[in-house]
Amino acid sequence: MSVEFVARRVPNLSFKYRAEKISANHYVMPRTGRMKADAQAFFSASLFEASEESLWQQLVAAASYEGVIGAYLMPDAHTGFGVPVGCVIVTEDTIIQAGSGYDISCGVLHLRVPGLSADKVADPDKRALWVASVESRIATGIGSHRPRCMPSFSQSRGDDILRYGAKALGVSASVCERQYIQLPDDVDLCSIERAYDKVLSQLGSVGGGNHFIEMQVDRDTGEVWVMVHCGSRGYGWQTANHFFYEGAELRGLPKNRREDSWLYVDEPLGRAYWAHHNSAANYAIANRHIIVQGVMDALNEVFDCKAEVYYEISHNLVQQETLVLPDGTTKRGYVHRKGATRAFPAGHPDLVGSVWARTGHPCLIPGSMYEGAAILFAEPGVAQSGYSVNHGSGRLLARGAAKRSLRASQYRIDSEMREVERDFAGVKIRGIVGNTEHTPLDECAHVYKNLDEVLRVLEAQGIAKVAHRLYPVANLKGTD
Repeated sequence: MSVEFVARRVPNLSFKYRAEKISANHYVMPRTGRMKADAQAFFSASLFEASEESLWQQLVAAASYEGVIGAYLMPDAHTGFGVPVGCVIVTEDTIIQAGSGYDISCGVLHLRVPGLSADKVADPDKRALWVASVESRIATGIGSHRPRCMPSFSQSRGDDILRYGAKALGVSASVCERQYIQLPDDVDLCSIERAYDKVLSQLGSVGGGNHFIEMQVDRDTGEVWVMVHCGSRGYGWQTANHFFYEGAELRGLPKNRREDSWLYVDEPLGRAYWAHHNSAANYAIANRHIIVQGVMDALNEVFDCKAEVYYEISHNLVQQETLVLPDGTTKRGYVHRKGATRAFPAGHPDLVGSVWARTGHPCLIPGSMYEGAAILFAEPGVAQSGYSVNHGSGRLLARGAAKRSLRASQYRIDSEMREVERDFAGVKIRGIVGNTEHTPLDECAHVYKNLDEVLRVLEAQGIAKVAHRLYPVANLKGTD
């Protein structure tokens, strides 16, 4: 295999241009400085050229943590907090808190709507009715506002959800990446008071930022899907924030570098973090499945149809997994996916006994509120990317920069959303109906990379195959 060195006419200190180009879509950052392992990156030539030096600096830092045995960049990667968004870090006996970040177990759920097709959702007024119906049932945006018909939960029910996730709701394991992650019997769920106070008030809500509920149509078949994208809300944020400070104190880091902290899995703080991290994951899993009920009720009310959960998966999580090594042997390790999605192919040992053992599980990939989403299945080449794929298309502009630089383009961007017309298996649908007066500038198409270019990298590299390409026709954003 030939190796092309990318370094050329660049400052000596640049990490980006120390990368070695292995193939058209595969770069390697050789071990340098304190790195514990080479880092693999999957970019097309144009995505590589557009990548920030700060991203590569973070990749080097991510591969330099204690206990790292593997590091990977997905094609949607960009600079984050502590570690890149769109990275995978594998460790043996340490946990890197930035590998989950503040929104622990942020992820997506896809609903399939049998019998509902493009021709039945073409009317924008009917889609607007559905948006209003969903909004009457599910809270969106920051804070703890709850529509009157949202379900309420007792404290004991909330505790069950923290311990048992979707299992506490009676959701089948076949539609979950995991029903729940087991906690120690002696974990004190209410010990982080600021987190515990958020459990009941925000359960079943979407939140702000890039979280959403979206009606999508399959480009090739005209089938209708609904995607839910949200995480662990204030419970997860407060949990992460607490342990960032605790971890920084333990490691002797200043508070303004708290996102750099890490923990041994067998030290007291490491065990405490792992338990509370997993309770936040359970909360996020259940939160997505609770939201589904309101979406289903709205579909039934407006379109007189029933929906079914297809799959649910996280993309901000540390998981203990079976690692399949190059020689075919296995071992257990901690896989940190910060803005990356687990992608187990057919035959992976952790799928044995599941309904997905023979096909691999679905990988649910949101893009932007204009460019839509995709459902992927892992190919055998996924081993080279740490059994992971992207979690979206990847940001080009930070939120503040987007709001400043695109302010003058607000009405043009609003028009794009109203006027876009796409063909779905012979049915033309015009416009994407939303729940906001204006398109959020920090979430419009112009702040994200091209999803199809990102997906082409995975397909060309033999990492994953696109099974469904979906485009939005209605979107509820969790506005700030």
